[in-house]
Amino acid sequence: MKFTYPEIFRFILAGVAATLIPFGAEAARKKRQPAPNPAELLEQATEAFSNYNPALAAETIAKLRKVKNLPDPQAVDSLEEKVDRMESMMQRVDAIEVIDSLTVSREDFFTHYRMNPAAGYLLTADELGSDFDAAEPTSVYVSENGAVMLWGTDSGLVESHRLTDGSWEEPSPLGDLLNVGAVANFPFLMSDGITLYYATEGDDSLGGYDIYVSRRNGEEFPAPQNMGMPYNSPYDDFLLAIDEETGAGWWATDRNSPGGDVTIYVFVPAETRINVDVDDPLLAARARLSSIALTRSDTDRSALLAAIDAIEPGAGIPDNTPDFEFVFPDGRVFTRWDDFTSPQARRLMENYVDALAERDADVDALSALRLRYMRGDKAVGPRILQLEKKLLTSAEKLKSMSNRIILAESK
Repeated sequence: MKFTYPEIFRFILAGVAATLIPFGAEAARKKRQPAPNPAELLEQATEAFSNYNPALAAETIAKLRKVKNLPDPQAVDSLEEKVDRMESMMQRVDAIEVIDSLTVSREDFFTHYRMNPAAGYLLTADELGSDFDAAEPTSVYVSENGAVMLWGTDSGLVESHRLTDGSWEEPSPLGDLLNVGAVANFPFLMSDGITLYYATEGDDSLGGYDIYVSRRNGEEFPAPQNMGMPYNSPYDDFLLAIDEETGAGWWATDRNSPGGDVTIYVFVPAETRINVDVDDPLLAARARLSSIALTRSDTDRSALLAAIDAIEPGAGIPDNTPDFEFVFPDGRVFTRWDDFTSPQARRLMENYVDALAERDADVDALSALRLRYMRGDKAVGPRILQLEKKLLTSAEKLKSMSNRIILAESK
């Protein structure tokens, strides 16, 4: 069969067209495909972050970076910083053992902590009265002996000490270093008077409140350390407290109900931090505490749980009223029975307090009799003279008793 030149030309054109059609269709399909939606990508990256998947979050953020004219680049920058922080924290997830949990209302949640009085007390801001300003919300930590009080204000944490008359000194700030880009709140001071746990929602947090620790150096608290996971999460985590008497630790989080109720976790603090193996397939689950059963050990914790249950929530709130006030020549002022180291001095003090009470009653009676005398009741004259003489004797007796107390305590 022979072809003319026009036919050959048409045949060639048809072949070229047949070859080009698939490429053209593909190009057209690509052209019709919509551009990535930055809002959706940001939502996907945020969801991956919330699900403790920093690798997927970082991958999605990388796609976001390719989008021209991002509507909110600062939001992307902020999320990327948190993703990097999460990835770093997941290399050091504390392998704590959580032995119990309970979900309570966010309001005054810490009143559900069951701690021995030796650990101190957690009070509401109402206990401060109208004398001091406080953040809303906050908690008030009071030391075991009722002499030191810490709480949060709109400017950060403050500390106050009880004076000998039972009042509190003007609060002093614990330092701006604790604020970490925000305002420190929810303090708990260990019985050593050095180790401070608290929460703040600053630039260094995973999101919302994160728990930090700082250890007093002289008069100051230096820059704190983030407690990491599983204590902290992309949500609010606050008020970590450790009861050394029972051997239990407590902290609260709203990771299971963001912005709503809080879950209180009870855990067993370890003397040395041991981290979950980074290759553990349950690493993410341990980090976010998907189930406290994943943290359990073979150790029987029934005795510890029983000891906790035996403590009434909020039990033993300290009475800050001084038992008495006794001033020593060297300037020391005793206001509590436990201030005495000498049993003999304490027994003498008990007698001294009784004698003071009797003296005060006589003074009140004498004042009342003198008033009656001034109003014309001259019959009370002899009784007035008798009480005046008794008070002179009481003064000498109290002075002698005071000297004996000083000598006994000084031995």
